Amino acid sequence: MKIFIYVILLFIPTLSFAQRAKIAFEKTTFNMGLVQENGGKVTHEFKFTNKGKAPLLIKFIETTCGCTTPKWNRKPIPPGDSSVITVTFNPKDRPGVFSKKIIVYTNATPPNIVLRLEGEVITKSVDIPTTYPIVVGNLRFTTDTIHLKQAETKHQIINMINTGKKNISILSIFKPDYLEVDCTPLTLGKEMMGNLIIRYLPKHADKIKPDDYVLIKTDQGTTHKFMISNK
Repeated sequence: MKIFIYVILLFIPTLSFAQRAKIAFEKTTFNMGLVQENGGKVTHEFKFTNKGKAPLLIKFIETTCGCTTPKWNRKPIPPGDSSVITVTFNPKDRPGVFSKKIIVYTNATPPNIVLRLEGEVITKSVDIPTTYPIVVGNLRFTTDTIHLKQAETKHQIINMINTGKKNISILSIFKPDYLEVDCTPLTLGKEMMGNLIIRYLPKHADKIKPDDYVLIKTDQGTTHKFMISNK
């Protein structure tokens, strides 16, 4: 009987550990590209899933700068469910390259996760026709070509700007399987800058076709093709 009790006590910590929540983020670092100092606040959502066997609770989120503000679901997240941590960065009076650390404290394993929001705040006036030659309604882009060789080593950022007086939203992005395309933000206010961030997934290289493209559609009713180049 004593041996039996000892064995039970021995396995209780293991069973308890096995029943813990487990937090898994899609990405822990996000590069926002160029951010205009006077263009207003910019936001990114860090998506995560509870891959454990117990409810996940985010206890607290700490940032290293008052310019970075997090928002999150305060309720327990059941096993298998997903949620987001929304991080807003205020570029006002913060020119230059930035890398903001966001520390997430949870009841999960691992208990603490570090997220990073990166980019560069620019202050100088921009020659819009020269810097953003590609016109898509009131949206303008720096280029309409995606270079796989550039996206293979890290990622390619295509900057965009809203030159109109009303908000513009990106409604959809059609892309081939071998690319990841993030748009931040999805809605741009007047004179606001944003970015298309492209990453190449080499494991799908056999799916590349000469006439592949990325297609965006806006709420203005405009669409545009970004051609894909191997060069």
